Amino acid sequence: MPGYLLHLAACNPHALKSRSFLHGVEAPDILKKYLKMYGIDGARDKYNILKNSIMPDFEVLKERTQQKEVYGSTDGLHYGLSSKPDIMYFWNSLNDEEKQNPFYRGYLWHLLTDLLMYTRLDIDTKFANFIKEHENDENLEVLKKQEVKKLHADWDKTNAKVRDTYNNITLPPEVEELGVVQFIDEGNLDYVDWEILKETIDFLREFDPLQENVDDIIRNILNNI
Repeated sequence: MPGYLLHLAACNPHALKSRSFLHGVEAPDILKKYLKMYGIDGARDKYNILKNSIMPDFEVLKERTQQKEVYGSTDGLHYGLSSKPDIMYFWNSLNDEEKQNPFYRGYLWHLLTDLLMYTRLDIDTKFANFIKEHENDENLEVLKKQEVKKLHADWDKTNAKVRDTYNNITLPPEVEELGVVQFIDEGNLDYVDWEILKETIDFLREFDPLQENVDDIIRNILNNI
């Protein structure tokens, strides 16, 4: 999945100056990680350290934090699978005041980034084609694990490319603390097309979801998938 550094790179630099927006961008991934590492009570404690007065209470997010993300559903922190988040379900579930909140606009930006990157890179199709090609191989399960490792390595390689290309992007302390962002500085990419990814990042950075009409932005982005 696109990691923390990619999500930050895909944000308009002006919008990232808002800590509430930044925490919204982090929320779908970091809350899932907090739950895995610390349990629900620990996740609440970690979130409350980050929370400011305009961010929602943890209880608002608690149920989704514990839901599984499965295909065809709108459950979980990604409102479905991270590769296919239901953007309009999320946005339409907010009231008018929430739609103005920088945290929720950052949350929306995370989901839009996931959807656009996954769709343009078409990684699911590439993986499915590999499985089909080797479906009769008795070592299929081993091969699948090897391909997953290749994909994870791709994200670490793209982290290095993002770091070197967008040198004003830095990880916030709460992400650094997790120790999950890795960098691989050499080697070819197997699943991720860097040119497509960079074009997508640059496209997303053109929008400022804190200053512009978000409904127009959503339509524009969904029309460019």
